[in-house]
Amino acid sequence: MNGALGILWAGLASGAFAFVFNVRGRDLPVSACIGALGWAVYLSVAALGRAESIAYFSAAIVVVLFAELASRLLNRPATTWVVCAIIPLTPGGGMYYMMSESLAGDMDGAIAVGFATLGTAGAIAAGLAIGSAIARLARRL
Repeated sequence: MNGALGILWAGLASGAFAFVFNVRGRDLPVSACIGALGWAVYLSVAALGRAESIAYFSAAIVVVLFAELASRLLNRPATTWVVCAIIPLTPGGGMYYMMSESLAGDMDGAIAVGFATLGTAGAIAAGLAIGSAIARLARRL
């Protein structure tokens, strides 16, 4: 049940950020659903025992592909949904723990957490870029 609750919270967080970003009407639930789907993919890949960066990478690709699909179906820009749906995947906790370690004087721990966070952010960025390239290629075909 913990996974289902996490997916629900991810959807609510994406919907809340969509509301803050002034997304209205039928686009608001689309943002929430894509965000929940991205978190579900992250949890599924992580449950398979894969590296955390692979899970984030996979989730980012799915978020972009579904945002592009919704963009084609609803005739809206995909960027709005991508920005809102990627919010649950952002590695804000890693930055917090890095700062906490550095303020505690554990520079080795801060560097380790910082590099892990950079790896996660890089995996998300790569997933967004590759997902966008796949969608662009599919559109041309």
